[in-house]
Amino acid sequence: MAESENIFQKALYLGIGIAGYAAEKAGDTLQELKQQTDKIINNPNFPQELQKIADDMVSKGKITTEEARKFVDETIQQAKEKQQKNTNSQDSSSTQPRTIEIITDDDDNDN
Repeated sequence: MAESENIFQKALYLGIGIAGYAAEKAGDTLQELKQQTDKIINNPNFPQELQKIADDMVSKGKITTEEARKFVDETIQQAKEKQQKNTNSQDSSSTQPRTIEIITDDDDNDN
């Protein structure tokens, strides 16, 4: 009986190990995809390349022309919103007013 418990325990540990490994690989893959997406979005030819991808999908019959148009419009809108959000978050820290203390000669003479 102890041997079957041992096998069950090993199988359980193996399953947990595989799940952990898969989660780690998925996280790495998602990070890599995010980096690639950022490169693509920041590319000035992004709308043209996206339209080309949509046209290829239409020509292969994978999506309709209307679906392609909607896909391109939504993707470009999402990219603009993301870029604007990133710009706003970077600008918010630099647009905060700073306190400046002005020292005049009169202030120095009073002491």
